[in-house]
Amino acid sequence: MKPLPKDAGKETRGRVLIVGGSLRYPGAILLASRAALRCGAGVVTVAAARSVTEAIAGEDPNVTFFPLAEAQPGVVATGAAAQLSTLAGEKTRVMLLGPGLAHGPGTDDFVAAVLRNARALATVIDADGLNALARTEDWRALLPAKTILTPHDGEAARLAGRVVPAGAARVVFAERHARDWAAVVALKGPVTVVTDGKKTYLHDHPNPTLGVGGSGDALGGAIAAFVARGLSPLAAAASGVWIHGRAGALLAGEVGESGALATDIVDALPRALREIVETR
Repeated sequence: MKPLPKDAGKETRGRVLIVGGSLRYPGAILLASRAALRCGAGVVTVAAARSVTEAIAGEDPNVTFFPLAEAQPGVVATGAAAQLSTLAGEKTRVMLLGPGLAHGPGTDDFVAAVLRNARALATVIDADGLNALARTEDWRALLPAKTILTPHDGEAARLAGRVVPAGAARVVFAERHARDWAAVVALKGPVTVVTDGKKTYLHDHPNPTLGVGGSGDALGGAIAAFVARGLSPLAAAASGVWIHGRAGALLAGEVGESGALATDIVDALPRALREIVETR
């Protein structure tokens, strides 16, 4: 990570597109979008089913919204993938797919269609985006050339078709599947493994402060922001994991391990990021 250039505008910082959301989980895309902004993205746009955007628009004036066609209230229509083609054009540098999407009629087909249309776009896939892949035949062929998968152990097991082992074997599992899937894998947990199958980083600082709902959405937004700012997928994933973990450590010292919320993690990200930049 480097300081932003003195003349950096929003295009220098990069544009992030976040696709997800549902009436059950409307907060996930707000957390992810705010995390991306807190980590320096220039513009963040949330694309969600129309009734979801109507419910949350205005909750954060820093975020822009793009309503998608619905199959039913809160459930995005499969055909809405075509609406994203223009939005995911040359100005958008990265897409984060999955936060809060939930599982409804047609959502798996929607995820597959979005990925088919985004072959040239760097893509971070999280949460229900991963679950949709696990239910899709030959899903590996759908992944864009620059893909970051951010599963926890349960999601990784569904993708791999087998239980994630413990200890050192967990690292080997992540490395093997990163190679098989031709993607960067950030296998989340008390010890998080970030690997492209060739080079591997471990974040070995277990911290229960991060064990709250929405923490993973914050991490996804952070990683997407670093891709938008120009980092390679592996560097963006490793940086996002470290800064997310450091934000949790800062909060543990300030409010204790029990009381921090996902919104607190998001708002602590700039302080963690500043520690890196100011020591360069």
